[in-house]
Amino acid sequence: MRSATSDEMRRLDRMASEEYGIPSLLLMENAGRGAAEAILPLVLPGSPVVVLAGKGNNGGDGFVIARHLHNRGLDVRVVLVARARDVEPVSDPGVNLEILRRMRIPFSEWTGGSPAPLDLALAGAGLVVDALLGTGLSGEVRSPYREAILAVNHAGKPVVAVDVPSGLDADTGRVLGVAVRAVKTCTFGLSKRGFGLADGPAHCGEVVVIDISLPRELLVGDS
Repeated sequence: MRSATSDEMRRLDRMASEEYGIPSLLLMENAGRGAAEAILPLVLPGSPVVVLAGKGNNGGDGFVIARHLHNRGLDVRVVLVARARDVEPVSDPGVNLEILRRMRIPFSEWTGGSPAPLDLALAGAGLVVDALLGTGLSGEVRSPYREAILAVNHAGKPVVAVDVPSGLDADTGRVLGVAVRAVKTCTFGLSKRGFGLADGPAHCGEVVVIDISLPRELLVGDS
């Protein structure tokens, strides 16, 4: 299957919603559930999974992943690199964050400052899920995401990236200041152009394309 740019993927997502009536919340659900299935083989029994989430759609995917891993009986902890109040309640990420809270999945906030709480969470992880920043990133990574990415890379734990390793330009494969180094990248709909360019291969690890139920006509007919 072909690869796509960030703009192409946004257009495909929009067409799926506007022309086919597929709600964006359903696409996020499919993405998170599919990624959770791809993550399961990497989880060691009894080993906690730490999901690092941003406040945008990539973080929303992470919330869905956390829910499905929790439902599989895994020890899952979510660290939001933002304030929960900054996640729009009626947005897709906001809906999934509220579900997470109602399920009482362990959840904390980290907004920068002392790295000790983040380092402690990562030190106890058997696997880290990177759901910080998605394909919309265009400029250099800023705080507190920069510090979070550095902490992830320093922790030396296996990392699965959600859609794209945070900090990697999905179109060019360039590192935007700092970028997560993943052992596996679960990307959605189509692979991304930058995964095979520049620094892409070194940061993506194994790339798995997750079917999120975009209509086949969009994936094979759009070029």
